[in-house]
Amino acid sequence: MAAFQLSTYVRLGDERQVTEAGQAALSAVAQDADHKKADVIHAEIAQAQLQVGDVAEGVAYARRALDAAQRGESTWGLQHLTTVEKALSTQQDQAARDLLGDIVSTRRTLGSSPA
Repeated sequence: MAAFQLSTYVRLGDERQVTEAGQAALSAVAQDADHKKADVIHAEIAQAQLQVGDVAEGVAYARRALDAAQRGESTWGLQHLTTVEKALSTQQDQAARDLLGDIVSTRRTLGSSPA
């Protein structure tokens, strides 16, 4: 349920609610020990942060999503980073550009194509 709420707030672009729902979703995942969902939740939070213009927070959450996807070798998690990739591609921030390169590199390594 927390992940559904997060997804809704991301679409609405409500930064405060995204932060709260994101933390709730991450707590729920931690309790379930389902680490595969963590990369998706981090990607959702990253997308929302980038959508509202908080590049630093968006990059930080996207980095966590990428790290989780790499650790779990999760192509599913990488697919959820596709929308983040699009948002990062419009950024001039060096950290955003570096992260974009890392996502592309990881996608190649894991043999996944963008969804």
